[in-house]
Amino acid sequence: MAFSSGQDLQYLESLDSVRMPWPGPTGLSDSERQRRDDLELQIFVEVLMTLALGRDVVVPQSYAFDSTGFLTLARTVLQARNRAAIDEHPFRLHLFSADSFEDAAASMLGRAFDKNRPFFSSLLPELHKPEQFGLDPRDVRWQSENLDRLLNSDWIGVDRAQALNDIRAEFRGLPRVRAKSPAAPLGLGELLASTIEEGSLMGRTAQSLPEPFREVHADLVTAIRRLDPTRSRAFNERSRLRIAEPWPNDSDRRTPEEIVGSKDTLDLVIEFVDTLYNAIVADSIGIAPATFSTDVALGDRILISRAIAQELAIGQYRSGAHQAAWLPNEGVSTGESEEHPLFEVRLNSQAVATESHIRDQLSNLRDSAVDAIAALLDARAQRGGQGRARSPFWKGLDKLAAAEDATAARNALDDHLSCVASILGGRGDAGLVGKFGVQVFLTGSGAAGPAIAAALWQVPGILEFPATAIGAVAPAVAKKGVQSIRRWQGTRRRAHALGRIVDVRGYQP
Repeated sequence: MAFSSGQDLQYLESLDSVRMPWPGPTGLSDSERQRRDDLELQIFVEVLMTLALGRDVVVPQSYAFDSTGFLTLARTVLQARNRAAIDEHPFRLHLFSADSFEDAAASMLGRAFDKNRPFFSSLLPELHKPEQFGLDPRDVRWQSENLDRLLNSDWIGVDRAQALNDIRAEFRGLPRVRAKSPAAPLGLGELLASTIEEGSLMGRTAQSLPEPFREVHADLVTAIRRLDPTRSRAFNERSRLRIAEPWPNDSDRRTPEEIVGSKDTLDLVIEFVDTLYNAIVADSIGIAPATFSTDVALGDRILISRAIAQELAIGQYRSGAHQAAWLPNEGVSTGESEEHPLFEVRLNSQAVATESHIRDQLSNLRDSAVDAIAALLDARAQRGGQGRARSPFWKGLDKLAAAEDATAARNALDDHLSCVASILGGRGDAGLVGKFGVQVFLTGSGAAGPAIAAALWQVPGILEFPATAIGAVAPAVAKKGVQSIRRWQGTRRRAHALGRIVDVRGYQP
């Protein structure tokens, strides 16, 4: 069967809690605000893609409790869902060493003051250093001992408390996704230690890759050695890489950036470490393909280096899982990925737009995303049975599941995406791009003209091709289906992300 109905989940690295920390009482600078706008759009578009493919978003417990990006999205989506399709549940909670959302939250909060294995909260930075927020550490510690007590504290505020209450209520009574035994029973520290071993499997493999891969691999090995993953508490919490404080047990009390030598090198390490961490979590889910994405940025050169770091991390994890050499996708080093990123935002290039106009365009895109998700949820809610008709949305996926060869599967997928496009209406479009690509995009308008936010995925498991042989940075695709390049003439790229779709436990060539 071309399409596995058992794979009804999708894991999104864009929900990573460390990507979008809570802004705090001082708010955001203009550059931080721009990055947050782009990240929010990425999350919305990737969730839209997941729902369009008939899947639910699986959310690990740490992101369900601590990701500002996820909680912001979830609150908005659930409000739209309540208006359009009350019985539809687009999010599934993945539990690890916990029996419920409340248990998982209590476990994380219990580590907030643990010096040996601390929990650095992205959503609740007050837990890390209460004094910086004018809070009494004793009060914060007492309040964090109980979730209800925490949510009723004065300092948490209405937005965070309501978002956590909403998602706790959503997950109560829904089926959970239990943790599986990992294919690679290795922790983050062990994977990093194996990365810097002389003669390591990935080290040998990297030498056969093009020069950009070899250069990034060498930079990563040097930087990780300086940070020393064998050092006590060094990588207990990857959030430490983002905090301008002394690295654990560094005799000179240097920050991570000072140790590795530059911000660009530290960004590569962060990309590598974050990808390894998300591969560990995706592996523990075991049944969900994962969308790995770099951080959102504008510069092509910077993103290509980060995408190489991500590819090397996936290769490092797969090597640990399968004990076999695995060549990352080489297309990322050729510049081909610049034509077809995993995610991008484009704005009208001809209009003289103020920052206020741009913000209006992005706000319109976000509104389009919410409306599009609500329409999709309504179609998904019509699953049929008990005298109720099955919607064309699910009939299209049924046809895809029944396809007996790649040609039939492609035709069924093309028809299904046409159905999705009709559901999106004037808010966006969906269709095939090239041999394996699936694209959805949103459109918005405003005083500065049109704006577009798009996701282009090369999705394993739908058209029966090796999961690790093709990624979202694959070679240039044929101009078929959604003619994105022609439609986007007159636009300029604001930001984009590179990446790939990977079944962490899938076929190993």
